[in-house]
Amino acid sequence: MRFLGLAGALGIALAGTRPVGLAGVAVLAAAWYGLRHVTSQRWLLVTAALWALPLLAVPPLFSGDAYAYACQGDLVVHGLSPYRHGVADLPCPWLDRVPALWWHTPTPYGPLWVAITGGAAAPGNLWVAIGILRAVAVAGIALAIAGAGRLGGNPAWLAAASPLVLIHAGSGAHNDALLAGLVVAGLALAKGARWGIAAGVLLGLAVAVKVTALVALPFAAVILARRRAWAGLAAGAAGAFAAVTAATGLGFGWLPALSHTADLTQWTSPPTGVGMAAGYLLRAAGRPDLAPVALAVARAAGLVALAVLLAVLWWRRKPAGVALAATVLLGPVFFPWYALVPLAALAAIPLATRIRDRLGLATVALALLVLPDGTGLASLTKPVGAFLDVALVSAVAVGLVRRLRAGRARPTPTAP
Repeated sequence: MRFLGLAGALGIALAGTRPVGLAGVAVLAAAWYGLRHVTSQRWLLVTAALWALPLLAVPPLFSGDAYAYACQGDLVVHGLSPYRHGVADLPCPWLDRVPALWWHTPTPYGPLWVAITGGAAAPGNLWVAIGILRAVAVAGIALAIAGAGRLGGNPAWLAAASPLVLIHAGSGAHNDALLAGLVVAGLALAKGARWGIAAGVLLGLAVAVKVTALVALPFAAVILARRRAWAGLAAGAAGAFAAVTAATGLGFGWLPALSHTADLTQWTSPPTGVGMAAGYLLRAAGRPDLAPVALAVARAAGLVALAVLLAVLWWRRKPAGVALAATVLLGPVFFPWYALVPLAALAAIPLATRIRDRLGLATVALALLVLPDGTGLASLTKPVGAFLDVALVSAVAVGLVRRLRAGRARPTPTAP
């Protein structure tokens, strides 16, 4: 399997941006899934490194976000705030490689990530910048693996060797890899911590990369051995975030920029898919004016469901990985690389074989959702995907109702 996966990785690298590279992804994913019962963490890590080498030797594939990061860093180098300017405003010397989406859109990322992109772009060479961003991504994955090991998980298969990690962290250099490392390491430091300050610092830095890391904070509090350490956790997180914000001088301009991400409409987010399906039906009924309303309502319902679910998960002391998975799935926009964080967090806990195998199949499916040139298959299958989401949400709803009824039907034990 090791050499089959290497053949897949080589096929991806040699195909470049041509669609045939997706066949290489399929081979790589099949080889990886075949290793799901291997227990040697060292062997799996060596295998992951071997598979990553061909992908690190070629330009970024499956997404142009790494080029956008470099251009956002170029704005910083020239004294412009990426929270107020798009990369076309300078213009960036590498603009032709950046997806048009980012040309006039401010960055939604936190000040730590903006500072990192500025450092990557400082030498003024695109490939040096890409190399630095990839090194940061690899460091993030390494940090996640170390943290997951401390939490008692066996993370190498799910958090290091998976095709999602190799493609979107290694090749694509997505900041979700660094986010995964900071979140999982923060959760690991919370385990058995006396004061929780160090865990809070790492989670505060994670929020300074991407705001979704906020979800991990209350679940880190659950891990803390002492309730009085909650104050230390909060102080560490707030202090780290404030320090980075002050040091960069960028302020909170990324908060308004978050709204721009919702401009994307893809069925990979189940709430968005349901809203899209409703829109198609409304257009067929002669009311296209109501389609945007249906989308907004579906997305709002998804966020309400997420808030309720997070509260239930926290109350029941469920793992942070479950909460992070719910966050990316019920948000208004979802890309495959968003799964890097919840998968790393889930790899940090002992998983039943059945659940682990299902996570593996989901990972394979996500890895096949994007073509090597960055085209998302979701953009080519909008109606089909939207109604699949309706079927999925309906099935989940029916399952929940049945579980609730079964729970109520159980006889209440009485005292002897």
